[in-house]
Amino acid sequence: MDERGEAAHEADDFGLSEDDVRLYRQLRRGDDGPEADDPRLANLRSVGIVFTEPLTDRPSTRPLPHVERELIRRELDEVERRIRRIRRIPSVLGALDRAGAEARPDTDAIEIVEGPTAVHHLLHNAIEASTAVWSSQTRPRHPERLATSTVRDVALLERGGVRYRSLYPTSARTRAPETEYARRTAGTGAAESRTSSRRFPRMVITDTVALISDRRAGEGKDEPAIAVRDPALLAWLREEYELHWEAADPWFPAPADGPSDRELIERDILRMLSEGGTREAIARTLEISPRTYTTYVAALRTRFKVRTNEQLMYELGKRQRATVADG
Repeated sequence: MDERGEAAHEADDFGLSEDDVRLYRQLRRGDDGPEADDPRLANLRSVGIVFTEPLTDRPSTRPLPHVERELIRRELDEVERRIRRIRRIPSVLGALDRAGAEARPDTDAIEIVEGPTAVHHLLHNAIEASTAVWSSQTRPRHPERLATSTVRDVALLERGGVRYRSLYPTSARTRAPETEYARRTAGTGAAESRTSSRRFPRMVITDTVALISDRRAGEGKDEPAIAVRDPALLAWLREEYELHWEAADPWFPAPADGPSDRELIERDILRMLSEGGTREAIARTLEISPRTYTTYVAALRTRFKVRTNEQLMYELGKRQRATVADG
């Protein structure tokens, strides 16, 4: 057992050279050692007793469960921080509402709209009167409702006078109804859809009103929406939307030299692994099952010719550094 109460590897058990054993013990003591890309670590990595720490990008002998526990603790800390921010939202909205009421007595800057009927009615009227619509979806859309929306939106776009931008999670590329919606609306020449693995709120922004719902309950649920009409807040929301939009990947029409849907998901998995994401967190963010995640990671390990995620991160970093050096 080591000083953390965890089972310790003994380098002597693997038939390594004296230099390898000496280097391993140096790392275990925490002395200043080699960089993660030092070729002297190759033998230690090959037997699985040294890997690159995702938190420090340094070579380490720490058992992976210890690192995972630390990552989970950090995730929990981040969740707690977000919960504290969420609890502040009602008071912030109240202050904005009061400020709007004082400045414009006949206009509600922010309103909570209850029930799907009221939300859909408000949204339909706003879209009909707008020249541009920015929307973002965070969950799978109901197939039957989406089919109805496809017919309606294509007719509206072909009529002219309005343009659509739609933002979806990367996982939407694997769902036929949403893929068909993106393809058909893009075919009108007045709409564009993009996908991203990054978190963004579910909302629709028009010329006169924005409807926001970040409950992530999915379509068809009786969830309230926040209706924003204040011009300054609308401008700010559009700026926030544009930040997500610029970082997203075009869907239809896809760039001729752009990555495939599978490559996009693999790229997102690699990025989140390099940021310390766990299997559960990555699968939840990408909205794929843990089994699908495992299939993607297995394919990545085969392609990079490695056996563990730590070795995968090491090879990825080495290739990225080589690309930068060549550039």
